[in-house]
Amino acid sequence: MLELWFTLFLADGYWLAGEYYNGRQIAEELLRIATRCGARYCIGYAHRLLGEIALKTEPLKAQPHLQRAIEIFRDIKAENELALAYSGMGRFHTQQGNVEPARDYLADALEIFNRLGTLIEPDKVKKELAELPQ
Repeated sequence: MLELWFTLFLADGYWLAGEYYNGRQIAEELLRIATRCGARYCIGYAHRLLGEIALKTEPLKAQPHLQRAIEIFRDIKAENELALAYSGMGRFHTQQGNVEPARDYLADALEIFNRLGTLIEPDKVKKELAELPQ
């Protein structure tokens, strides 16, 4: 069980540090371990990280990972993680020039963050919403 969580933290750290190659490798390992253990939260987390990394490196590969994360987090009611996945999907649609779906995903993320009292993420999402073309 410790391997699962340490792998999650390591993958997250690489992603946050912008070390996308290492982050992707560790997130894929997290996905393998979590799938073997049936740890749905960690499976969703791995997919969200893989989606976020793909947004920076190979944008067209991001959508399936983010969609899978959304499905898992919605199913297990992990709302903060769901909002993070929604905001990732909003960024994906922004990159693709799909303004309306981007706005919908970002608005859903913002609603959840505000309801939960999340501190930093709402400001990021508000900024992304404000930067969308009208």
